[in-house]
Amino acid sequence: MNLADAFAIFDTNSYGILTPAEVREGLASIGVYPTSEEVDLWFRRYDTDGNLKISYAEFSFAFLSQDPYYSHMLKRRQSNHRHPLYRRDDCWFADTAVEFRNMWRVHFKCEVQCEQVR
Repeated sequence: MNLADAFAIFDTNSYGILTPAEVREGLASIGVYPTSEEVDLWFRRYDTDGNLKISYAEFSFAFLSQDPYYSHMLKRRQSNHRHPLYRRDDCWFADTAVEFRNMWRVHFKCEVQCEQVR
């Protein structure tokens, strides 16, 4: 997986920021259908400046490993993104696309569970 490719799935207008609507639309395009509440919880966690938009840096933080070695490996991967010529997630092998979808599902599951504990 390449973080630039992952971000490009959502940032189709190339503004460099993501809105909740863009995230929902991008997730639907790859087969993940969160509720509005789940997307809002995810934004509350990773929108560090509180502007209701996710920058590339904020997006990266959501998916980078806390381990410096693995984080560096992910940051240095080359981009394969070819949007709009192909499907949004066609920049990855099939198993990577499945893992990316699963990663989003885990994010949402954790956010909802944390919210229920409060």
